[in-house]
Amino acid sequence: MDAFLDTLSTRLAFASAQALLLGALVYAVCRSFPSLSASTRSLLWWLLGAQLIVGIVAPTPFGLPWLPAPAPATAQAAVMDVPQVTDAGAAQTTTANAGAISWIAIVLCLWAVGILGQLVVAAVRGARLAGVLRRSLAHDDVRVDTLCAKRARELGLRRSPRLAVSREVDSPQVVGFLRPTILLPLDERLDDDELDMALMHELAHVRRGDLVLGWVPLLARTLFFFHPLVHLATREYAICREAACDALVVSRGRQAARTYGRMLLRLGVTPHPHHALAGASPTFRTLKRRLDMLGQATQASRPVFAFCLVAAIAVVGVTPWRVVAADSATTRPVAFMDAAPAPPPAPAAPAAPMADAVAMPVPPPAPVAPMAPPTPATAYHPGPGHLPDHAFIYFGDDIHVMNGSNVDFQRAEAARAGAGEFVWYRDGAQAWVLKDPAYLKRIEKAFARSAVPAESGRMSAEKMADIDRQQAILNEQMSKLAHRQAELAVKETMPMRPDDRAAYAAGHAAIGKEQAELAKKMAELGQLRAMNGKSQAEWGRQQAAASRKAADEVNAIVAEAIRDRAATAVR
Repeated sequence: MDAFLDTLSTRLAFASAQALLLGALVYAVCRSFPSLSASTRSLLWWLLGAQLIVGIVAPTPFGLPWLPAPAPATAQAAVMDVPQVTDAGAAQTTTANAGAISWIAIVLCLWAVGILGQLVVAAVRGARLAGVLRRSLAHDDVRVDTLCAKRARELGLRRSPRLAVSREVDSPQVVGFLRPTILLPLDERLDDDELDMALMHELAHVRRGDLVLGWVPLLARTLFFFHPLVHLATREYAICREAACDALVVSRGRQAARTYGRMLLRLGVTPHPHHALAGASPTFRTLKRRLDMLGQATQASRPVFAFCLVAAIAVVGVTPWRVVAADSATTRPVAFMDAAPAPPPAPAAPAAPMADAVAMPVPPPAPVAPMAPPTPATAYHPGPGHLPDHAFIYFGDDIHVMNGSNVDFQRAEAARAGAGEFVWYRDGAQAWVLKDPAYLKRIEKAFARSAVPAESGRMSAEKMADIDRQQAILNEQMSKLAHRQAELAVKETMPMRPDDRAAYAAGHAAIGKEQAELAKKMAELGQLRAMNGKSQAEWGRQQAAASRKAADEVNAIVAEAIRDRAATAVR
């Protein structure tokens, strides 16, 4: 559960940060190219909602090695509990904080409550809209039905939406996810030409798929309700979406932009019913922007440029990425390790008294025995443990796997002769060389997948190293307090000391208070260490499973290569 919360919080944070960059990029593009059509602008703002959703559901972000390489660290961090500081008041403080809920869990609980509240409100509004649809009446004017069917065919719709009238709506609006319905007001406020343009506007929503695509920004706003940029992007998308439908009506219809603008003014400002798309504007600011954007409706557009621009921003902005250290993209040797579960962490040393608190050393992890590489089907027989008569060496662009003697390595280097990716396998006296790109690509992917949990484990080890640094600082502060307490006790026992018991008692109380605060901080570090230890154990289990799976895949790939004579036998 702790690993899930940590993963969820990390994805929320990185998706929110990436949304800031994408939002700035979309805003700059819209300002730099004022001739962009409203349809293109709406799609650009829609991409921001899609990026946020992809950022949560994507399993592994794409790493960008832009950070400087970190200092060399130990291969694996030990998982152990923080040594507790025993004191009359510190022990109670540690016990009281042992069951405290981490701040990450609290924030995520509040986030979940916010989402649940929005879902409840959405359910209530959806029920109200469903009631409006149930109480609506079928449209009985054949002339309007014929006009709607004709305009639908002109827009390329295979089926005309259903027409209905309701006294609960003030302007034409379209609603319905699977079966769109156009609701018209019961009282006829529009003349024939205005009704024609209003129907075209609602049919444009259906033609563009706004009833389906509109759920993506709404879902992003529900999940990231705390992000101000999401509300801005949702509002801009809605305005540009309406302007795109306005432009489609003006370009396909027989009326001028001025006539269509007068119809918008006549519809006025009407709050949109939720889950429906209305022709009227929800605010005066939206109405003003729609009227301003009508002037660009008849301008010549550049569809090729708009398509390339949207595609480039989609690839750059929507793809989940994360800035990582430079060494994550460099060649790294990988030892093909045994997939057995990691040994349990060494027990922590007994707690030291308050007066002698010192930093406790972290024992190194137990070594993991290497596993011999798998052997292909009829040419060799894979088995557990290290087989001295077998050797397996793989040279890749990013990963090197080596298992064998120095002689094996020298023979593999000689057979490689400076080539790119390369596999050298020996079974007894017989050896094979594999250079087929198809097989090498499959082997590389198998090893790369097995290294993914190791990257996460390395991040967890860095967290543990940071906790160790904080623990060392607290231990040093505790040692200084113990030294001050000892000096005060020596002064109190001196024969020539001032006879002021209250002053000595106040000094001891002040030092005890500082010691209690340090003990509280050390207890919190203990909780963080325990949570990180659980995460490391989970990553260890995932790494073991990934190693076993990679071994099985390499078994099958090498066996298939030898069986199909894609591997060349050498001596």
